[in-house]
Amino acid sequence: MASIFQFAPMIVMQQSGRQKLQRRPEPEEVTDQADHVVQYDRVMGTKLAIAYASGLEVVHRARPEGMARETIDLACGPGHYTLCLARHLGFDRVVGVDLSAPMVEVANQNASEQGLGDRVTFRVGDATHVDGMETGRLELASFTDAAHHMPDLATVTRVLKEMDRMTKPEGLVMVMDLVRLRTEALTERYVNTLGHDYVQRGLPSFFKDFHNSMYAAWTAKELRQAVPRDTSRHWCHIVPRGLPTVQFLLGLPVGRRKVFVRSGLPWKPEACPVPREMRGEWRMLRMTIALASRKLIPPGTGTGV
Repeated sequence: MASIFQFAPMIVMQQSGRQKLQRRPEPEEVTDQADHVVQYDRVMGTKLAIAYASGLEVVHRARPEGMARETIDLACGPGHYTLCLARHLGFDRVVGVDLSAPMVEVANQNASEQGLGDRVTFRVGDATHVDGMETGRLELASFTDAAHHMPDLATVTRVLKEMDRMTKPEGLVMVMDLVRLRTEALTERYVNTLGHDYVQRGLPSFFKDFHNSMYAAWTAKELRQAVPRDTSRHWCHIVPRGLPTVQFLLGLPVGRRKVFVRSGLPWKPEACPVPREMRGEWRMLRMTIALASRKLIPPGTGTGV
């Protein structure tokens, strides 16, 4: 388990100068190679479960009371986070969308095997334009660990606009993604510290994807620039201080400025999605998110297209 003593020097490195590391886009925008799909399907036993649990908690704390009917999860991969929306947040109908047909095939298998096939379905589709989903239908639209796969910020903005379009005015939009760190040396140190878990678990392709993703990630400043101008929502950008390795963009219910409306977790201790041996690191991430900076972006003031 990574400790605070391993992260402390990295925090100093992140805070000791200007942004030097330039973005390197992902080699492939769509993950459909067989070994990558197989290894990505095993992520709930890795540290990615920590990020997923944090994303679920943020949605739980921010969504309006009683809104658990229908949601969509864009760029869903093998569907583990999507399935968690049904299992832990109680959504009645969840649709997962991904450009990778092999990922969608595995996701549908996972839904069936977990007994959630009647509530969760997956289909191949483009996150920038979801066919057949009418305007203002959903109570939640989520986009987790995928913004860095987009080729440019204009494409990220198109995804945010599509999420905004599909979501009810009283609903919630949630984006969670990585943060590109300040230097290459820091990035390599961070990737090897966290990625050691992936190597130990026999997931070399997933480790390679994680390495590429940290270079393709948007800085906090860049992702904030993707918030669309043409929106009726206040958007809140949440970025942990110190070593910001995850960031959130929340499109709040129209007319609301308050970010969180409840505390606590949406599951009982015995149902926690984080493996027991990783819960110390999960608690550390929860603390950094609780202390994170929050920047509110009013309607019409975003810089995206």
